[in-house]
Amino acid sequence: MEAHQQLVRENDPIEDVFVVQSGWTCIYKLLPDGGRQVLAFPFPGDIVGVSSLTLGRALIALESISEAEVSPLSAAALARVRANYPRVARALDWSNARDVAILTEHLVNLGRRSALVRIGHFILECAERLRLLGVDTDRGFDLPLNQYLLADALGLTSIHVNRVLRQLREADLATLRSGKFVIHDIKALRELAGFDGAYLAPPPRMP
Repeated sequence: MEAHQQLVRENDPIEDVFVVQSGWTCIYKLLPDGGRQVLAFPFPGDIVGVSSLTLGRALIALESISEAEVSPLSAAALARVRANYPRVARALDWSNARDVAILTEHLVNLGRRSALVRIGHFILECAERLRLLGVDTDRGFDLPLNQYLLADALGLTSIHVNRVLRQLREADLATLRSGKFVIHDIKALRELAGFDGAYLAPPPRMP
């Protein structure tokens, strides 16, 4: 599918979950005044919509940011997988728990971290999630997000995002350039953000 294509609209009836196969996507809620809060950026391998499936309607909207491949999976198929493949069921449970952990950090970002720290934390979280998918991110990674999307995700204005990105660049920590975050000093960036990626660690090997 092409970039900027909406797959799910908030409050639509829903009978499937969606498995992200490739590309960048986001989930969000729209406010009555037209504002938008981006809640998360599902990465390849992530499943979107389990809670919505339980309630029978979409709690969030799902949209592609870049070119992406997203596959629907029916409730019946998901139930069969869980019933017949215990290891897959445990992996799904871990995935759900990891999503809650990411959302928890997102709430802490919005509620307690300064703008500089929350952007640093977001950069490192994306880098760690991509690293777990096999991408070498120590020196940076492709980031197809503009400043408006970053602002909607981090509870800032686009002007504030631009100001903080300049601070990171002037401190020689990280630079957003032509759709790529270049990380200049990952150790110092971790110290600034107080980043501990333990909440993203894969589960122990399952029997």
